[in-house]
Amino acid sequence: MRYGLDVLMIVLLVGEMTFFYLPPLLHEVVGVAFLLPMIWHIALNRRYVSSLGHGRWSGPRALRLLLNILLAASCLASIVSGCLISSELFSGIVPLSVRGNPLLYQLHSTAARYFLVLAGAHLGWHLPAWWQRWQRVSGITSRPFSARLVLGGFFIVLGIVALYAAQQDCLLQRLQGAHIFMTPALAYHGAGYALTQVGILILSAEIGLLISFWKGVRSK
Repeated sequence: MRYGLDVLMIVLLVGEMTFFYLPPLLHEVVGVAFLLPMIWHIALNRRYVSSLGHGRWSGPRALRLLLNILLAASCLASIVSGCLISSELFSGIVPLSVRGNPLLYQLHSTAARYFLVLAGAHLGWHLPAWWQRWQRVSGITSRPFSARLVLGGFFIVLGIVALYAAQQDCLLQRLQGAHIFMTPALAYHGAGYALTQVGILILSAEIGLLISFWKGVRSK
């Protein structure tokens, strides 16, 4: 159930990032409804929340908490700002003077990109646990050097492709809050643009995975 929920959230997030190709009402409904799996995810990990007041605080533990706080903040910022600029779902509730505020549009766009990047880093941080679980289920008890070499090469190639995807959607400029209306990635249309967002997610997941190695070294 836990891993199925994570996959569902990834699919919904990538789908939401392709809002250029979605009906506005669908984009808004899914965006608001995203709170439900988020709350469920937190409920499933309530032991982590309750453990924050106990134990020693190391660098990796503090970094993990910071990542989680930023992730939650970017999620809430994108959802709240999305509700305030709603053209369908809340158009009869939010005044036009608020809905037409360009700063809210920019906040929504920037927060959504941070949410995508931080979600990827969060995923990458927990990827070793996913991988170990998959190995146990598959009955794999050892990792030969040749397999590690292939995985390392795949990691590098995938990172290069993902970096290209991020560049195609001007990710760095978007994270800086720049006003960008067109990017090369938009020329790929719906499916291609969705793959671009997957690439950004993969890139940030690889960064999160590298950070998790620091956690592993410090915890030994």
